[in-house]
Amino acid sequence: MIRINLLPPEEMASRGPSLSFSMPAVGNFIPVGVAVIAIVACLGTYMVQSRTMTRLHADLTEAREESQRLAPQIARIKRLQRERQQLDERLDAITSLDEERYFRVELMSELARRTPENLWLTSLKENSPGQFSLEGITFSNFIVADFISNLTKADIYQGMDLVSIQRGKIEDVTVLDFEITASVGKSFATSTPGEL
Repeated sequence: MIRINLLPPEEMASRGPSLSFSMPAVGNFIPVGVAVIAIVACLGTYMVQSRTMTRLHADLTEAREESQRLAPQIARIKRLQRERQQLDERLDAITSLDEERYFRVELMSELARRTPENLWLTSLKENSPGQFSLEGITFSNFIVADFISNLTKADIYQGMDLVSIQRGKIEDVTVLDFEITASVGKSFATSTPGEL
């Protein structure tokens, strides 16, 4: 059966409570929503950071264990590197000495090969690296000039300078004492005995 209420609204209010619902305004939920989002964001960040920290601690522990396990090998590698450096220094010293080995031989060989007849060398001194002085005796200025010219043609002698020439006597024979300075290079320093 259908019931129809014909009472005026004033009387309906006095008769009892009615079952009417109204929705709250949307603006009332915004602060609550922002607070919930902020709490969720904070919880998410905390969880991510917590996982990251746990993973980093695990990685750090693993790295420390691996470092301790590899410490003997690392010490051995450092020792080998020191030994290799010392060996390289020794090899450099040997190489330097080896480069000089044939230089003096070639210097004397060229000197003997290019000395003219009737000229005798009395002294050969190294004044500084690459600078030598030669002293000798002969009978003529022309022989000294030939000697300087011959040495200038050799690749190893790069510069010649006549320092002095004086007349002297050896057992009533007139001779000329001379001194020459020479700059020498190392064009033959790395040659082998077969190449001389």
